[in-house]
Amino acid sequence: MDQERIEAGGLIYKENIAMVGLIGIPTHPGIGGRYFTKIADLGIHVELIVNLFDGKDFDHILVCVKKEDLKQTLEITQRIHEKIGSQSVIHESNVALVSISSLDFEDSQMIAGHMFKTLGDNEINIHGISSSVSSLTCMIDGRDLEKALNALRKAFILP
Repeated sequence: MDQERIEAGGLIYKENIAMVGLIGIPTHPGIGGRYFTKIADLGIHVELIVNLFDGKDFDHILVCVKKEDLKQTLEITQRIHEKIGSQSVIHESNVALVSISSLDFEDSQMIAGHMFKTLGDNEINIHGISSSVSSLTCMIDGRDLEKALNALRKAFILP
């Protein structure tokens, strides 16, 4: 049986994206500010930021940038890593971002669950999630972009 389609405001995506992560950052005020200032000083546009606090001692930051900015972003991240003593730096050179916008984001939980289930049912792993008052964005493997777009177009009623 097909799952019910849910109305949404739109579907957008970005490809040719890379991800860089700073993992196990000792929690301390100002580290994110220094990191993002250095990225901005080089004119690098950050497409997505995911931050997670482990509830005790460490933070983890993932950023998505254009593939052409991967090398510079990695260099900045490595310098910050060495300076602050984080646990590791990770990166992936081929990710994509898919976003669903909402007509009425009071229904955001329904949209989020529907989006996540649709991607999972299609064997598409979500590597990061970011939301705002009007949209929900998932970072996925770049090789899965077309499959994700096709699945989401079937799962949502879009303008």
